[in-house]
Amino acid sequence: MKRFPASVKIGAQIMFELRAEGVELLDLRGLSSVVDWYLVGTCESTAQMQAILGELQKAYKAAGGEPASVEYKELTRWAVLDAGDIMVHLFEQSRREEIALDELWNKAEKHPLSESDFTKQKTSKVKSGEFV
Repeated sequence: MKRFPASVKIGAQIMFELRAEGVELLDLRGLSSVVDWYLVGTCESTAQMQAILGELQKAYKAAGGEPASVEYKELTRWAVLDAGDIMVHLFEQSRREEIALDELWNKAEKHPLSESDFTKQKTSKVKSGEFV
């Protein structure tokens, strides 16, 4: 796994833990004067999107980073959380295809992220005679 700043690790971990799909990182360093990273993911529902946004806000605040601001309107099917060096974009699938951030930022280096790099693997031992 490549080395990423804490803001990327925090965002990716939460997105994977709350089951966002298609999580991808765009490296905008040298391409944008506003932000270094876009972390992009797809949500299956408005409730999932709101849950991820809430957890991201708490986590960035707890990490002592820049206060995260959120732009979210339910009917747009797209939310953006700005946490300083990173912007997290959450979409419903059809909206993600419509906006196509990866095509808009086609010069950005793209990093498809793996859940196993950002979440703790849960293992459970089963004792003889236990139901699983």
